[in-house]
Amino acid sequence: MSIHLQFLISVLLFLSVPVLSQIDQLMYVGFKDAGPNNLTLNGTAEIDKNGIIKLTNETSNLTSKIVGQAFYSQSFQLKNSTTGKAFSFSSSFALAFVHKYPSGGHGISFSIVTSKDLSYDTGNSSNHSFDVEIYTVLDYERSDNHVVIDTVPYYHSTLQESNFKSGKPFLVWVDYDSSHNLVSVTLSLTSIKPQKPNLSFHKDLSPILHDIMYVGFYASTWPPEISYYILGWSFKINGPAPFLDLTSLPQFPQPKKKQTSLIVGVSVTALCFIAFGIYVLRKIMNADVIETWELEIGPHRYSYLELKKATKGFQEKELLG
Repeated sequence: MSIHLQFLISVLLFLSVPVLSQIDQLMYVGFKDAGPNNLTLNGTAEIDKNGIIKLTNETSNLTSKIVGQAFYSQSFQLKNSTTGKAFSFSSSFALAFVHKYPSGGHGISFSIVTSKDLSYDTGNSSNHSFDVEIYTVLDYERSDNHVVIDTVPYYHSTLQESNFKSGKPFLVWVDYDSSHNLVSVTLSLTSIKPQKPNLSFHKDLSPILHDIMYVGFYASTWPPEISYYILGWSFKINGPAPFLDLTSLPQFPQPKKKQTSLIVGVSVTALCFIAFGIYVLRKIMNADVIETWELEIGPHRYSYLELKKATKGFQEKELLG
């Protein structure tokens, strides 16, 4: 066999070996099985016993900003390396917010970034990041409950549904259609995706995105009054994100009630005791004093209540003398 023929066969064999393709999707129905090989947690982020990511926690330290990050450990190829055109992508995730107080917190962001570093400045166009931020708190620029797309220019939309901050889980869809350069964000309290998005605009993400980037979540709160939870997450390049069903996700630990029923019960009991005490006191005050001689031969007088009743409230025309 000639050297040229051996070289040709070697090349054909090399070409016939399948090449590992770049990952193009992920799916998490809870995060119990997630480990450092596929999920990177930074800051205050942690996975609780139910398999839910808790990005921020409530703490008594009111002087510092609480930050948590959760990113998929492997990167995604988001652009065509030949044309430089960004690929379409779709993500779906289930969130829940727990407010310790009526106001406070900075929000949670679905982010596509070039670095998983905790100090990474999300929302900075010079860092080539794409961020969808969801707020349920008033700020100086926007009204309560809003979605912000951190691109240049900024895009934001007010959320009419106030129940997104009720502590109940809800779903978010973030979609980018590269053929129409269309970005859309949709929220729902059910597993059914509404036809009309909450925020939609035309924007070519090709200049913003790099070829290889990381996908995940970033949350911060100051004062630390809100806990941000992620119950499930799916992501897909060039296709719709895998379906998430809220009923199949880990059970979310409902926020601790302020023991309303106990407070009401104690209050009612206390009122009953007070009312009973007043009744007994009035009975004692209105009771006639029975003298010793009356105990021996029996009463020879009418009681105060009897006289009051007989005279119809001591009216003059009813008095006998």
